[in-house]
Amino acid sequence: MQGGRQVTLSQDAIEEIQIQSGGYTAEFGGANSGIIRQQLKSGGNSFKASIEYITDNTSFDGYFGGSTDRFTGDKTLGAHWFGYSEFVATLSGPLFSNKVKFFGLFSSNFQNDVNPQPFPGIDLGWISDPNSPILGDSINFTYPAGPTFKNSAQTYIGTGTFTFDFNPLIFRLSGTYSDLATFDGTNFFSSQAGNAGKLNHIINMDRVQQIDQTDGSFNLKMTHILSPTTFYEISGGYAFNDDHRYDPFLVDDFIGYGDSVANANVGQIWERRGTEQGRYVQPANYQIFNFSFFAPGAVTSGYRQRKQESLNFNAALSTMLGKEHSIKIGGELQMYTIRNYSFTNRGLVPMAGILAQNEVLPVGDPTKLSPTEIYINQGVNNYGYTVDGKKYDGDDDFKAGSFAPKQPMFIGAYIQDQIEYKNLIVNVGFRFDYIDTDNKELVNPERPEETISFNTGVVEPDGLVDVPTFSSISPRLGFSFPITDQTVFHAQYGKFVQQTRLRDIYQGIYATSNQLRGGFFIANPVGFNVRPTRTTQYEVGFTQQVGEFASFDITGYYKDVQDQIVISLQTTHSNSPYQAYNIFTNGDFATTKGVEISFNMRRVEKILVNGSVSFQDARGTGSFPNSSAGIVGAPLDGKTIFKPTYVSPLVFNQAFSGNVSFDYRWGIDEGGPILQQLGLNALLTFNSGHPFTRGKGKGNTAGALEGDSRFRQPIEPLNASTTPGTFQVDLRLDKTFSLFDELNANVYIWVINLFDITNIESVFLRTGTADDDGFLSEFDLGGQLAEQNGPDYVALYNALNIDYYQAYQNAGGITQGFGSALIYGPPRQIRFGVRLEY
Repeated sequence: MQGGRQVTLSQDAIEEIQIQSGGYTAEFGGANSGIIRQQLKSGGNSFKASIEYITDNTSFDGYFGGSTDRFTGDKTLGAHWFGYSEFVATLSGPLFSNKVKFFGLFSSNFQNDVNPQPFPGIDLGWISDPNSPILGDSINFTYPAGPTFKNSAQTYIGTGTFTFDFNPLIFRLSGTYSDLATFDGTNFFSSQAGNAGKLNHIINMDRVQQIDQTDGSFNLKMTHILSPTTFYEISGGYAFNDDHRYDPFLVDDFIGYGDSVANANVGQIWERRGTEQGRYVQPANYQIFNFSFFAPGAVTSGYRQRKQESLNFNAALSTMLGKEHSIKIGGELQMYTIRNYSFTNRGLVPMAGILAQNEVLPVGDPTKLSPTEIYINQGVNNYGYTVDGKKYDGDDDFKAGSFAPKQPMFIGAYIQDQIEYKNLIVNVGFRFDYIDTDNKELVNPERPEETISFNTGVVEPDGLVDVPTFSSISPRLGFSFPITDQTVFHAQYGKFVQQTRLRDIYQGIYATSNQLRGGFFIANPVGFNVRPTRTTQYEVGFTQQVGEFASFDITGYYKDVQDQIVISLQTTHSNSPYQAYNIFTNGDFATTKGVEISFNMRRVEKILVNGSVSFQDARGTGSFPNSSAGIVGAPLDGKTIFKPTYVSPLVFNQAFSGNVSFDYRWGIDEGGPILQQLGLNALLTFNSGHPFTRGKGKGNTAGALEGDSRFRQPIEPLNASTTPGTFQVDLRLDKTFSLFDELNANVYIWVINLFDITNIESVFLRTGTADDDGFLSEFDLGGQLAEQNGPDYVALYNALNIDYYQAYQNAGGITQGFGSALIYGPPRQIRFGVRLEY
């Protein structure tokens, strides 16, 4: 739905991870760039148990005295106590007999700060705005260095497998469940964004939007061995993913978010000024100079209930024909049920007052609305729920505002043959994909009024039509053969298709009605009929054996990606009351070419070294769906509809990147009592940075250039500049002690960013640096404000928008579509761990 993982797993539950970055066989579909396959652990013939605890409380504060406050700003061994702790317990072995084996895991992971940054802290004391003496707003700007408030996450995970080996029948039952409680660092559903430092919540920390996410999957697989050369597999599974976002005090009473009485009933008394009177008048933000801060007790949350369920079925037959052919024929079916009910903060907070005012209007008053109409006007986004938030499974009821859940279906079938003839190995296969997104679109996008009444927002059922299904056949071919007794040549070719994120195509029709009737710029539109993205990939390379213990591989690749999502302006008929509006459609394309070199070795004496380096050139017409939003919304000549045609470096491109893993370890009875079973592992990661475009202009209301590109102008070709390169060393030192015959203890120190290097991952667009956004140095922008407001303004601006880069994050940062909008990589973190194994 959102483009991320569907279920959450603990690393200790995984037996094997396979990463296929391209060239995978016809068996696998639904991916263009790569596949990560995770195999859960199974029990063995003997009982095993383990307990592990990890913490970054290296000074053990709270255990043997000392403060338990993580927000002191102090450092131990050059690192802050960011509040990381993890507990993992496993148990596995036979059950009744060796024919039945089990594995079980429970883990608890707490992170007080989910994305640590090298924030320096703020110590400015009380600051008020001398230009607004009437308001009298004053705030104590004191904020400790290190971990940030309300950026924590608590995750519980349970995982289990059962294996029933009744040869020739083998059954495997597996399941996992996770529960996550965290806070919304970006507050997507709030009228004003938060950020990693949450400094706009500095006097309202208790009301940061809370997130509860649960997910899980349960799968049963049967393998039937018919002969030494033939077997088949059948599996079925169920998975779910729930996302609940809400105000931490009123939770599901979302109508009460804008009601002072409902807030008082949960202990939240609004602190309002004398002019802010009335039951439904929320306290206004505090204003210090031109900075805005949520008032104590103010509701900043939106509301969302999103539920995703899926059923999947797989079947495959594998057989060998003679000595040359290994054939596999299979198919898969995935069926989803997806529900969503959400409001933004801006639509939700006024609702209590609107409902109350509407209630007192006499019957027959032409301005009196039904509750359904009020929900619709406030922007309810619902499918799989009624208009007031109750779960709904019926047919679409446009009058009542209740809509059926989305039920997309994905079908795949494949046949592949691995041919081995002398020293030649050929993999050839074909895959068929069928995609039904179960979506509807406007019958005439140029005349939205044929679907949505411009005056009332009511939707006409006949104004919607089903989105066509999609099907394709993808060939896959790979082969390899030896050139010498130590050199193997390999090559691959394949076509791949992948449906875009479902969030890019799903939206409640009344949410669309609210957007189109408003006539405003739609920064995050949807595209009801966005088709899957298609990729053609070529690879060629060779593997060279080096002696008896090492090898290296060099592979060149070329990828041609078509039908990526792009924002586009949908024009309307000259007689339509609707203005042109933004949509997502297929249009962007990209090409990626590069070389990857990897080195692998098995342990020699005590040393093990592995590493890889990649050289890449990724170019295209857009880095992410919203890349062209600004030029679409504000074309240079005021009228031309922009269509991306020029190719430029993509923002996620890294000219080179790499990693090296070094492990040095003494075995049992080696090195004497001190050194035996002592090991050191170092991981070095590095990259060359990624492209960005320097610009100028006034930026958004806070002066940041990094958001909506309508408010900046480039001063160089697109993505002509590059952020600084990064380099990080992580170190782990561990030693195993044999306590008893069957009980071992492993004690370790794990240091993230050993040298505490300040890695700059993003920069301010005006200056291309991370320590100056250029706002105050330009007189027409912030220079005049600095001169007018004095040193308190300058100090506050630097603290908020440079040290904590709040405006940058609220604007979205230049890393939209490229990950988290953070300027820096992680600072040094030191973790201590103990693992007991039986």
